Amino acid sequence: MQCPNCGFEGEGKYCSNCGNLLGVRPGEPAGETTVPVQGSWSDRCPACGSESLSKTAEKKFFGLASREAFTCSKCGAVFVPMNKDTFKLTQIADRSNPVWTDYGNQVLKDQEWLRIAYGGLSDAKQREVDIEYLLEQLQKGQIPQLSADIGSLILKKGERPVAAIPGVTLKEPRSVRTTYGGGGGPSFRIAKGVYIRTTGFGARSESHEEIRAIDSGTLTLTSKRLLFTGQKRTTNIKLEKIVAMEPFKDGIAVNREGKQKTEYYTGLNNAVLTVGVEGRSYEEPLSGVMFMCMVQGLINCE
Repeated sequence: MQCPNCGFEGEGKYCSNCGNLLGVRPGEPAGETTVPVQGSWSDRCPACGSESLSKTAEKKFFGLASREAFTCSKCGAVFVPMNKDTFKLTQIADRSNPVWTDYGNQVLKDQEWLRIAYGGLSDAKQREVDIEYLLEQLQKGQIPQLSADIGSLILKKGERPVAAIPGVTLKEPRSVRTTYGGGGGPSFRIAKGVYIRTTGFGARSESHEEIRAIDSGTLTLTSKRLLFTGQKRTTNIKLEKIVAMEPFKDGIAVNREGKQKTEYYTGLNNAVLTVGVEGRSYEEPLSGVMFMCMVQGLINCE
């Protein structure tokens, strides 16, 4: 890909000559590309970014039939129409080409291919980049607005609510003991309806831990504490007392000072986080990774 700053041809994310982000002009925020307002997506090959695509007929079924395709004479990229305004990259001469690596055999909209031709990203990859940017901002303490109805909770001086997540389940490991036993060997009749075995009864007991639900309620994150309020259990954790966190898709595991057992909070995805980056907006279910970054950001800012 040609660097828009110095013109150097290179691959990867950054220009090896001047260090500029490839596909982004100097001073342009990441993800923003200059895409022509008019014209067709086929005016510039998305794979090599140089020549326009030519409409051809691609042979299939042992040459007995053909279908329409768009082909680049320079890099050998072939784009096949799938549905209305969607095209699939099916072939390319050099399979180490970054566009083939990222989008080979993928079906994308024509506007997505147009952005890729000018150094941009597909909708899915742009979303991934924006989520990564969000996580960086959360770790810096820049947290988007979340529902923070704390109900009857009493905040301390200088404490502010950040998020209140209903429908969260508190889980903890519990020791479970299972006993196995039984008798064996032949049996003899000693009276009517009464039999005796020649061997004794043996039994063994094993103990293991299972993570079990303790209570359900609301998990509240403030600038200073993590609080859970349920029908049976209430927890109050100062953020600086958190030793470690392990994120899951819909929950978080918390280890804190003064308590040996890990606490698991699941159901974080009941809350929705609105992500806004450079005019793009998404609504994402709150994940354990996002929640962990929020906690880290609050700790770092204190």
